[in-house]
Amino acid sequence: MSTSGFVKGVTKLALQALIKATRADIRTHGEENLPAGPAVYVVNHFTRMETFFLPYVIEKAGGMDLFALAHFDFFSGGFGKYLETLGAISTRDPERDRKLIGGLLRGDHSCMIFPEGQMVKDKKLIERGKFMIYNAGIRRPPHTGAGLLALRAEFYRAKLRQFLETDYAEGVDEYMAHFGIASREKAVESAQIESVIIPVNITYFPIRARNNIVNRLAHLFVDKLPDRIEEELEVEGTMLSEGVDIDINFGVPIAPRAYLSGKRYDRLVRDRGLYLAGDDMKRTLSFRREALALMQRYMESIYGLTTVNHDHVFAYLLERYSKKRISVQDFKNRAFLALDRIQGLPVQSSHTALALRQRYLLTGDPHGRFESFMDVAKSDGLVVEDGGAIFKNRERFSRPHEFHDIRRDNVVEVLKNEIEPLKNVASAIDSVMRLPSCLVRRKIRKQFLDLDRGVFESDYEKYYLDGESKPRNIGRPFFLKRFFGRRGILLIHGYMAAPEEVRALGEYLYRAGYTIYGVRLRGHGTAPEDLASRNWEEWYESANRGLIVLKNTVKKIAVAGFSTGAGVALYQAINKPDTYRGVVSINAPLKVNNIGSRLASTVVLWNSFLGRLRVGRGKMEYVKNDPENRHINYFRNPISGVAQLEKFMDVVEKRLKDLYVPALIVQGSRDPVVNPASGIEIFDLIGGTDKELCRLYAERHGIVNGEGSHRVFRRVERFLDEIMG
Repeated sequence: MSTSGFVKGVTKLALQALIKATRADIRTHGEENLPAGPAVYVVNHFTRMETFFLPYVIEKAGGMDLFALAHFDFFSGGFGKYLETLGAISTRDPERDRKLIGGLLRGDHSCMIFPEGQMVKDKKLIERGKFMIYNAGIRRPPHTGAGLLALRAEFYRAKLRQFLETDYAEGVDEYMAHFGIASREKAVESAQIESVIIPVNITYFPIRARNNIVNRLAHLFVDKLPDRIEEELEVEGTMLSEGVDIDINFGVPIAPRAYLSGKRYDRLVRDRGLYLAGDDMKRTLSFRREALALMQRYMESIYGLTTVNHDHVFAYLLERYSKKRISVQDFKNRAFLALDRIQGLPVQSSHTALALRQRYLLTGDPHGRFESFMDVAKSDGLVVEDGGAIFKNRERFSRPHEFHDIRRDNVVEVLKNEIEPLKNVASAIDSVMRLPSCLVRRKIRKQFLDLDRGVFESDYEKYYLDGESKPRNIGRPFFLKRFFGRRGILLIHGYMAAPEEVRALGEYLYRAGYTIYGVRLRGHGTAPEDLASRNWEEWYESANRGLIVLKNTVKKIAVAGFSTGAGVALYQAINKPDTYRGVVSINAPLKVNNIGSRLASTVVLWNSFLGRLRVGRGKMEYVKNDPENRHINYFRNPISGVAQLEKFMDVVEKRLKDLYVPALIVQGSRDPVVNPASGIEIFDLIGGTDKELCRLYAERHGIVNGEGSHRVFRRVERFLDEIMG
């Protein structure tokens, strides 16, 4: 092995180890676009580290050695020699063009070029509809050098082919000597291949700047770092040490040969001129118009491959708000609609997180992407969040930032700039921003009303059992909307039941002035087989869909539930103290009286064991149920459902200490299903002090229907009137 090959091999191993040691996740996409032959890879340039790891990634993906054009500042002393060994070529190397074109012409080397000519830290590419790059205080177009290189390589290839076809041996020999073609056979092969341009986009997510282990280590060796280096270490060091997703997208090849045509070009190819002298290349082979057209095309392609992520959408939205005070709910609503629209666009690349459910933006549950974005916006002094509102610091948004500091001082602007070239994405977000808030809320309310009803209809069709499933109206979620009402209640039924179970309470509260959404917990209101297939997380998600409807209908919301629905209500209130004014729990099953339910997890394990043995006999999947409300409840109780209930109430019990919203705990004194001690235990475990315990004499579990239910209704109404105002 040559010295050069040994050094490259060791470097690749070192890079592999370094990448594994960092928390960076490098993902490549579009490898099917890579040619078998040589290519000019044109790549956007945002970080210093791209200079080192990107050639390794491209060589690995493309399967061919790479010449990488690098700034002349790097080529001094031993480090410069080392870079040359790896295949780097200085921008001031007098043999630069011969080396690059030779590699493409021979077909043994591809090239990597940053067409912007430098790092574009502000990601500002578009100005007055044209690609423009910041450079030394001015804006200039991107370089055409990559396009010119590809055009010249294809011109020389066409000349070589012409020389071979016309037996012009002197021309063939000159080209072989000049470009390092080893033999006549290799010359014939070189004449038949084609070099293409491969647009490459590299997108980082998230981009954050903060003190990190990398710049702290740097300060151990250098007391005072230059400001520019300090900024780069803060940004790029944070990426490496705290984790960053690096999406590298390879675009569709662009054939420069298609840009070479016309009488002048044909004449140049047919004559016997070599055009190897510097003046010939600058004047005769300038291909200025063709290079400009190519540059425009590959720049559009590069930035069309940007991997759209949450930060892009949040940043663009924040920039587009003209008012100082922004409702957090309105911001999240618009972000949800924008993300929803973007998912329907022919976007070439989007981050994997965009394929996940975005509804957590709307529910009040933690949304890590949003919270991370807001943290950086607040730490940069761009916004303040208080009382359900975001306040923009207009002075910070309007201030022109230094090019080399903008990634650290205003990453929001950087992110907004990055997706400006994606016109369809920017247009989708703009269209959402033009909507009045009331229409945004109406769209989301309708979307989730339709979604929740659609989920029920689909489940009902799938699991319907003739003679066992109840009529549709029993299981369908219900929405009782008071026009111009400002107060709403999320109402949740119990285990093996359906929304009809709490309809009487809902209608009572509706008459008292409340808008009501009666939730259907997934697996209920259809058939026991449906319930057997569900987990408690799906019950929680069912409540979330109803909550989204209410949040976009009323200003003040409380949550109330009966039995298992009370457990869901408590868990909703624990997780979303800023969403709910209060919570009502009626006969929540912290402890159950039926010993069979406490054996459910054991039975589930036994059934699973028999299933692995492929033994059907001996399984106990359902037990008989004799309900109080036979027109609502299932007659068969799935063991797996009881096990989920047991798991869920364990989760709720452990979290009750975190419940601080006003709470009313209602418990029947002689409940035959739920141990009456449950109400007292829940009351004692609640962390907050604004709580009430109401024990009612009742010998039935279902105290929200039938005799005595109005006592419960009146007590719930009084509590709600107190907390909702």
